Amino acid sequence: MIRNLIKKEIEKAVKKLFREKVDFVVSIDGRFGDYSSNVAIILKGDPKENAEKIKSELNKSKFFSTSIAGPGFLNFTLSEKGLVAGLTYICDSKYKLILGKGRKVQVEFISANPTGELHIGHGRSAFYGDALANVLTAVGYKVEREYFVNDSRESTQIKELGKTALGKGISYLTENLKKKIQELRIKNQDESEVGYLVAKKIQKDNEKFIKKIGIKFDKWFSEEKELHAKKVFEKVLEMLKKKKLAYEKDRAIWLKTSQFGDEEDRVIVRSDGAVSYFLSDIAYHINKFGRKYDKVIDIWGADHHGHVKRMMIAKEMLKLKGDLEILISQLVTLKKGEELQKLSKRKGNVILLKDLVEDLGLDAVRWFYLQKTLSTHMEFDLDLAKEQSAKNPVYYVQYAGARMSSILAKSEIRSTKFETISKSEILKIKLVRNLVLKLIQFSEVVEDTAKDYQVHRLTTYAYELASEFSQFYRDVKVIGSENEKELIALVALTRNILAKTLKLLGISAPEKM
Repeated sequence: MIRNLIKKEIEKAVKKLFREKVDFVVSIDGRFGDYSSNVAIILKGDPKENAEKIKSELNKSKFFSTSIAGPGFLNFTLSEKGLVAGLTYICDSKYKLILGKGRKVQVEFISANPTGELHIGHGRSAFYGDALANVLTAVGYKVEREYFVNDSRESTQIKELGKTALGKGISYLTENLKKKIQELRIKNQDESEVGYLVAKKIQKDNEKFIKKIGIKFDKWFSEEKELHAKKVFEKVLEMLKKKKLAYEKDRAIWLKTSQFGDEEDRVIVRSDGAVSYFLSDIAYHINKFGRKYDKVIDIWGADHHGHVKRMMIAKEMLKLKGDLEILISQLVTLKKGEELQKLSKRKGNVILLKDLVEDLGLDAVRWFYLQKTLSTHMEFDLDLAKEQSAKNPVYYVQYAGARMSSILAKSEIRSTKFETISKSEILKIKLVRNLVLKLIQFSEVVEDTAKDYQVHRLTTYAYELASEFSQFYRDVKVIGSENEKELIALVALTRNILAKTLKLLGISAPEKM
């Protein structure tokens, strides 16, 4: 990647001038150049003096020119040779992002309790987890997607579902689920067994819907079959007691998490003998890391925020080998006009994910869920998502892609090799240069996303690429121009990169709209 080339030249200059090794960054930054670096600020001494020395050394580069801004930031503007080097990289059929190096990663997401249909809150975890898995796969990780099914007969939520099905509890079920319960024609009066049977039905329907929206899990992990039925909870408790990490008090069993930095010890078996969510998670993660993952990524709902610290403590206590990262999916609010509507099971205004997809279309739903960082509260603008105009970002991006396809179909030129771009004069055209620069940043955007999991960076990139193309299309004549062959190659490359970006997001790239 061109950014790595810049970084290597900086490292070479720093070693020569300062005989130091510092941890600096080179970031995509279009304010004062194409890229920028903080290296001069991190080095010892006066940042501006450092920057002047490094600039003097880097001015020998044939790939970029260097300038200084602010307190000592170095900015880099690519030369034509730099642009060609970047194009050569992204167009090489053999190139692969190797950040993952084949390491084994598990991404566990959605994992909704099988006590109801998937609602709009689950959508955020669903599409984010899927897109993140796509990105990690793209950079060379061996990724497995997993869904944890909380279906243990002894769990509180399954018993409560059984009560509801038997008419003994307060119902928060949708009419559709009430109908499914009636279809089961339940005769058994055992709450746990009835709850389990109903949960199996609900889970089966949820799995069908998940596959329908294009998400494929490698494993559906059943708490009942894999943990409860195999008496794993008992084995884990025995192990914790043997290691003197657990003790009995007030008829409950507690884990000594306070000895590892927690505010207090935590209950893992309640006084009535019921297994807590915490013990279930501990047993599940022992199973996970026993499968030799290099990294486990959990995507949990906002209501699990307080559980993150104790889960990390449990991993430390048990010395589970491998990295664990827990990401929290924040709340979703629907916006229609000026009104906001929050999700509330207890008030009965649960908005199902399938209804949202049916109303707006899968592409629009995916885009709007993915365009914001996972850690912020999200307003889903229903009116904007329905817009069939440039105001709607996903429509704008897909329309730009369809326009590219239209140009390629109208041209009589069928050879679209990128070499024709690098050997022409078209890189001198400002709008062509802007488009080429955005194209060569694709792999860097993907790599950054794989490092920090900010999947919304891809929707931003897709929109910016579509915008650069739209400006290019408006002012640069392609068909019938003297540079048609080179420009057609550029349009074909842009279409390819846009389609790759949308594929990572799980969004289609239609050729006609």
